[in-house]
Amino acid sequence: MPESRPFHRLIKNLSRYATKITDRISKLFDKVIYSRRLSLIVSGVIALVFCISINYGDLSYRLFRSNAVTLNLAAVPVEVLVDDNAYEVSGLPTTADVMVEGDPSDIQLVRTQNSVAVSADLRNMDEGTNAVSLDASGLPTGLEVKVSPATVQVTLSRKYSKTFFIEPDLIVGAGQIESNYEKPELATRSVTVRATRDKINSIRTIRAIIDTSSYPGSFSADVPLVAYDASGKQVNVTISPETVNVNVTVKSNSTTTGQNSNPSGQTQTTTHKTTTDETNQ
Repeated sequence: MPESRPFHRLIKNLSRYATKITDRISKLFDKVIYSRRLSLIVSGVIALVFCISINYGDLSYRLFRSNAVTLNLAAVPVEVLVDDNAYEVSGLPTTADVMVEGDPSDIQLVRTQNSVAVSADLRNMDEGTNAVSLDASGLPTGLEVKVSPATVQVTLSRKYSKTFFIEPDLIVGAGQIESNYEKPELATRSVTVRATRDKINSIRTIRAIIDTSSYPGSFSADVPLVAYDASGKQVNVTISPETVNVNVTVKSNSTTTGQNSNPSGQTQTTTHKTTTDETNQ
């Protein structure tokens, strides 16, 4: 047991020194707390250290890069990264402003390349309203970049599918008469529409827009499909396929000659048969 006595004495001495240090710290702390002057000084020092630690990067940038140049890029298009087949996005701005600051050589490179891009990544977000950050890319490293707005509130709405029948909508041009055409023949009678539930419920018709003004006679063409609501307004939805092939036939015994005005001011439409004698005149 004699060998353990030096160890115990060492532990006792360390404990005594620790107690003295703790007492001194405690007395100093009490002195600072109960002294208005010292507490204000300590608080100011702590606040200064805190501010410097937070803004160290910006302060060092300002102090050591006094020749920095600022470039403001206005109305940069915002690219949205999202599954278009699953969600519809609302609330996302189409453009954002970008402020770039750095060395003159880097800023000149940004000007000449014009490669800055702004994107909003929504691929890992769920249906509903989400806070989304707008991020800039395509810039040299070492630049200070700020995007305005930095964050936006974006709403993701789930899309649903429904099948609609197509109705041909014949639009005749000047000198053409709708009654001179046979009923258009559509290669496909129905299409699939993907949109939010509210938009799908608002659709009343899907029309194949057939413009005959560029065709003097019968023709076959791919024409666009458009969705309309009950008031005749276009509904912005995804239609698959986007176009449909249509065959338009002019009636064999008819042709259009345009419209002639009679003296009474009423419009008179003339329909006539194409004959050999008429061709010779």
